Amino acid sequence: MGAVTASADRAEAVLAVLKGASSESVAAGLEVEPELVERWVELFIEGGRLRLAGRLDPSSFEARDRFLVLIAHEFRTPLTTIGGWVETMLSDELTPELRQQGMEVILKQVAHLERIASDALDAGAVARGQLRLVVGPVRLRSLICAIAASARDGNVKVDEGAEVEIVADGARMEQVIGDVVAHAVRLAAGGPVVATIDGSHPARVTVTVSVAGRSLSYQEASELFEPYRRSDTSVGTGLGLFLSRALLAAHGGEIGLRSGNQGTEFWFRVPRSGPDPGPLVDTT
Repeated sequence: MGAVTASADRAEAVLAVLKGASSESVAAGLEVEPELVERWVELFIEGGRLRLAGRLDPSSFEARDRFLVLIAHEFRTPLTTIGGWVETMLSDELTPELRQQGMEVILKQVAHLERIASDALDAGAVARGQLRLVVGPVRLRSLICAIAASARDGNVKVDEGAEVEIVADGARMEQVIGDVVAHAVRLAAGGPVVATIDGSHPARVTVTVSVAGRSLSYQEASELFEPYRRSDTSVGTGLGLFLSRALLAAHGGEIGLRSGNQGTEFWFRVPRSGPDPGPLVDTT
């Protein structure tokens, strides 16, 4: 759905509710959650009140502006790296080995740019209540081990144990685990990171990613789950763990962290049987 169509549908939804339709029926027609429709109505009423008063709330633009700055910053470094290697290759003075190295660097940076764009699109889908899941069997321990082995600048170990299989969107779970591990690795600053998988509960699986000896303040911990903010412990486009929380919520799961003198522990839970059936859940 394009931005213009989405805006038009949103306006029609608000007008339908204001004319007496229930938010549940309007939400069902658009395949979104009723709470989202109610939020649109609240924003519409608040925006009208501010316009009638002859003023707009500057905070309504702050998140957008922060996000645009962060996206620009995240794009700049990969593009600079790609441009530098392309210019060098055009000089035709590279050995075959260096040319191969340059191509590998370019491919890696392109993949990074694709991830940034994908995160931005996912954030938009979350905001519109249109995040879609394609679910099937996922070998959770194997997935975590693969991510741990490829963690950049990380010393990530996974506890030993039997394979744990869940029903989930594999690509989304990879995204969640990758984000959690990346935040833990950054917090550890070269120290060990330990991932533990608890499959003892019959209905759900809990994953814990621990960093010893490094604690977070309340503000730092809170900002990790707020969109469009950056701190020393944040990675990526400023979405922090906001997107991971939304992806897990779509699965019927949850995420959080515990931090104290002994260290910091990121954790998340997912149901074994997958998300509840719905119009935005496809089964494979």
